[in-house]
Amino acid sequence: MTQFNKLFIECISEWSKKAEQCDSNECLEDCKKGLLESLDKIFPYSKDIALEVDKINYILSSMFFLANRLAKATIGLAELDKSLENLKQVGKVSFEKKENNETYNKFVHDLNEILEKYF
Repeated sequence: MTQFNKLFIECISEWSKKAEQCDSNECLEDCKKGLLESLDKIFPYSKDIALEVDKINYILSSMFFLANRLAKATIGLAELDKSLENLKQVGKVSFEKKENNETYNKFVHDLNEILEKYF
């Protein structure tokens, strides 16, 4: 009897505990790779399933895809935190009056990169 649900939840739980301890994007990237490797181990190769292969493969690949997206989005969120922290370090900047356009433009550039890379 398979236990995909239980094993999937254990993988996500283990990943989140490891990711919580990270203090760099490299660490989060390593956690993501570990998560995907763990999912590869628990989800069987589609050819090994005899019944309704397409439907089962769709369910399993959807879970794999969503876990991957969650891991990538977490890295993107860390990048956003970093960008916002850099913005805070500059101090109060009035973007409405276009003061410090360079800082504003850098933030917008960083935000666009985060969206492009992780979302």
